[in-house]
Amino acid sequence: MKKNTKIFLYIITGIILLFLVLFALNNFAEAKLKKGIEDTASQINLKYEELDVNLLSRKAALESPSFSMNGKSFEAEKLSLNNIEIFKYLTDKDLEIGEVTLEVPSFTFNKSEKSEKNGNSTSSGFKENILIKKVEIKNGDLAIVENDSAENSLYTKFSHLEIFGFQLDSSSVKKTIPFQFNDYVLKGDSLFYKLDSRHNVSLGKLNIKEGHSVLNDFRITPVYGKQEFQRHIPYELDRFELVIEEVSFSNLKWKFKNDSLSIENPLTEIKNANLEVYRDKLQPDDTRQKKMYSEMIRKLPVNLKLDTIRISNSYIKYEELMDGDRSPGELDFSNLNASIYNLSNRNMQAKDFKSTEIDVKTRFMQEANLSVNWKFNIQNKNDRFNISGNMDRISEEAMNRFMKPALNVLAKGSIEDMSFNYSGNHTEALGDMRMVYKDFKVEVLREDGRRKNKLLSALANLIINNDAISEDVVQKQIEVTRDKTRSFWNYLWKMIRAGVLKSFF
Repeated sequence: MKKNTKIFLYIITGIILLFLVLFALNNFAEAKLKKGIEDTASQINLKYEELDVNLLSRKAALESPSFSMNGKSFEAEKLSLNNIEIFKYLTDKDLEIGEVTLEVPSFTFNKSEKSEKNGNSTSSGFKENILIKKVEIKNGDLAIVENDSAENSLYTKFSHLEIFGFQLDSSSVKKTIPFQFNDYVLKGDSLFYKLDSRHNVSLGKLNIKEGHSVLNDFRITPVYGKQEFQRHIPYELDRFELVIEEVSFSNLKWKFKNDSLSIENPLTEIKNANLEVYRDKLQPDDTRQKKMYSEMIRKLPVNLKLDTIRISNSYIKYEELMDGDRSPGELDFSNLNASIYNLSNRNMQAKDFKSTEIDVKTRFMQEANLSVNWKFNIQNKNDRFNISGNMDRISEEAMNRFMKPALNVLAKGSIEDMSFNYSGNHTEALGDMRMVYKDFKVEVLREDGRRKNKLLSALANLIINNDAISEDVVQKQIEVTRDKTRSFWNYLWKMIRAGVLKSFF
């Protein structure tokens, strides 16, 4: 046999042997990786119909995967693993994956199912470290429920979700969110939340990228109309209807610590909000004590830090039904722009804890410019606050939109200017008021709401001071005691009413 022929045969034989060795190693590695995925899946209760592993392309795929543990579950059409670091797994036993894609998943979180406490729980047996550089979830939906009831349940659909730096280990699986991550991108199509038996919350779109979040078409919608609503409440309750065109968060950060949610954001913007509130005063009183807003925020189960909130181009209408034979009285605030600073219940023990400040500018009853400044310290357990405001001219027509249907009284004349400044706590307030009014008279109407009650009107006008046409009327040291069964807004109304009555009479 010629020398060249022998060399050729040696090369061919070597190639065949190398191929056989690589084939054997590939089969061994694939089998080991497949077993590793199977073992990991078993530890976290991940089930599937079929598992396919391809070492040469560094890919794996699970058909119809499903998972369930401690009230957290999902099922999907397919789970794909790409760019698997096979040699790292063979040497370190850690599973590191470049990208995981989950197609058409459905997630469910049942809050009524508690984590297992015994030592044989699935989470305590999980010992793997799984690192995924990127998780991509396509066309998913999420449900958060409690006791398998629609009450206080949340449902949402999202077209696209990317999670970066996904890590799952023995420590993370025991937490509320059973994994850690660095960042995420989310595009949501819709959201529905059952706020209570009388109101629903919905969201049209949700986009989150690099901390910047935008919510579109946010709504709180009553389940019932105004009259039907009254049949579903045990006492006086407000019926809310809220539509917000856009809410944006400049750099939203949130996390769970000891099962407590923490939310932080530097700038929150609320654009084009429309809020309508209806209250039927014919219902029985709710005699429970009401909290001041500072106490409500102080005792929130959420750890909150919102540096600045800006509300622009918004509208509020409040309707109050005082008599079943008359229409409700109306108050409205249009072209409302407000800024809220330092809304936080974090680190309340700090000596330099900042007070919350709210500045509002709006158009009252479509004609009077109104500005309000409100300060309170969430840290202060006496709920100390200061509130001041100024309103320019308001006509009798605007005043009577509320006074006639609600109080059966007609105003004549106008208020030219009014300002107030009150400081107080959760029990009492003390303040001053300045007011200028012109040719002011009142007509007390009869029960039919059309004819004037001449006797009562004459008595009322006898004691109204009509000399203050062009001079300032200043009332100082006005004392107001809070009715703790009423809201802060009733408290503020009592402050303004006390000043107005002292100015008029």
